[in-house]
Amino acid sequence: MSSLEFFLMVSDTGARLEYLDSEIFRLRDRLDQLQGQRMQLSEYHSEHVPILSPLRRMPPEVLVQIFLRTLPSFQESNGDASDARESPWTLAQVSGRWREIALSTPSLWSTVRVIHHDHPIHSRMLSTQLQRCGTRNLDVQFHGYEDGDSTQQLKLFDLLSKHSARWETLYIQLSSTLIPRLAQLRGRLPSLRRLWLQWDSEQSQVGVDSITCFKTVPSLVDVGVNNESRFIPIYVPAHQLTSYDLHGPCKMHLHVLKLAPNIVDARVVTAFDDGEPWPEPGVQTIDLLRLQRLHVSDESMLDYLRVPHLAELGVRTDEDSTLVDSLDALLLRSACVPQKLHLGEIFSAATTLGILKKYPFITTIALTFSEDGIDAMDAHMTMLTNVPESQHLREICFEVMESMPIDYPLFLRMLKARRQSSLRAASFLAVEGPDPDPVTRAGLDELRDGGLDLRVESGLEAQRWINELENASQWYTR
Repeated sequence: MSSLEFFLMVSDTGARLEYLDSEIFRLRDRLDQLQGQRMQLSEYHSEHVPILSPLRRMPPEVLVQIFLRTLPSFQESNGDASDARESPWTLAQVSGRWREIALSTPSLWSTVRVIHHDHPIHSRMLSTQLQRCGTRNLDVQFHGYEDGDSTQQLKLFDLLSKHSARWETLYIQLSSTLIPRLAQLRGRLPSLRRLWLQWDSEQSQVGVDSITCFKTVPSLVDVGVNNESRFIPIYVPAHQLTSYDLHGPCKMHLHVLKLAPNIVDARVVTAFDDGEPWPEPGVQTIDLLRLQRLHVSDESMLDYLRVPHLAELGVRTDEDSTLVDSLDALLLRSACVPQKLHLGEIFSAATTLGILKKYPFITTIALTFSEDGIDAMDAHMTMLTNVPESQHLREICFEVMESMPIDYPLFLRMLKARRQSSLRAASFLAVEGPDPDPVTRAGLDELRDGGLDLRVESGLEAQRWINELENASQWYTR
């Protein structure tokens, strides 16, 4: 290549580079312009696309039903009273339309919770909520505490008490300072239908001999009382009750049940007998002709009852032989055919199998295990995997109340073994976990996709399902 040719080639290359640099600069400038336009258009789109949302065209009455489903249950509520982070307060901050609908729906505001007692905005928000719920009846949850500002607690309780004629549900955790205020409610609870009462601590019960303010409440049908430190009589109109969940000595239960012919759902937790022998059963059997669901903490309570329409029976037991005898006597005496059996505490798989073989009309079984029950849990899963005499079961539920190792692969094998039988539904509910491993989870999902009604949950969701499966109170399960 001659010097002239080389010079011309270099000159041409330089000119080409200048052109490319100029083109790159032009394209970068154009790219910046396009990116700026895109950002503006994207912001405009984000601001206006909600206009096309189906929610804007959804009828208000449908939105109201959705809003109602967002309200936290009593178990889920862990914030302050009228917490602005919870529904319905947050719903009123989404848009003008949602706020209008929320404020015009009194039922959204009729569940009132006072849980923490030292938040400075409680009174204002509580007053606002009581205004927004209009004249609707109220579901009230009030937690009193021995430790804390008793002045603030009493202020909030007095504010709520001004509306006591509209209380339909009352869940109350009592502190010693609230006891005098509770006595002032006598004759002021015409709408109260559901009552749950418990104590904050042993100190809360000091000096309290009984609680009588609920004795003549005209609408009360559902009562639950949790006495843990010592027994304190709570007088209620037993003849009205349809649901009963009490914690007390045997004689108290027998006395109330004799006066409660309309009971449909009974949870009988016996305590505070202090070694006193129970009355001799059989002298006078208590007829509960409407009772459908019965849960007892001591199988001996079955010896006192006749329940011809019983559909569900739950027993906490650590005496297998006594359970079988009491169950046999109850079913023979009552001529009933309960379809659901719920067993808790310590019991053997052999006992459960014997009951299932003897009573094939039991099609649903729920088993509750605590920390001492891991061997019994594995034994039950093995039994239900291998024994054909239990093939009539349509639903099986395992409830694990405390943290313990869980053999989920064994649970999966049990379900696969029973899939060709009558099994239609199964649950494994572990209140403190753990969750299944990924491989077992995939196997469970496959069974679910194949048509098995399967629920495997842990934590708060597990507790919520346990409450529902046990027909428990909406706010509390012991």
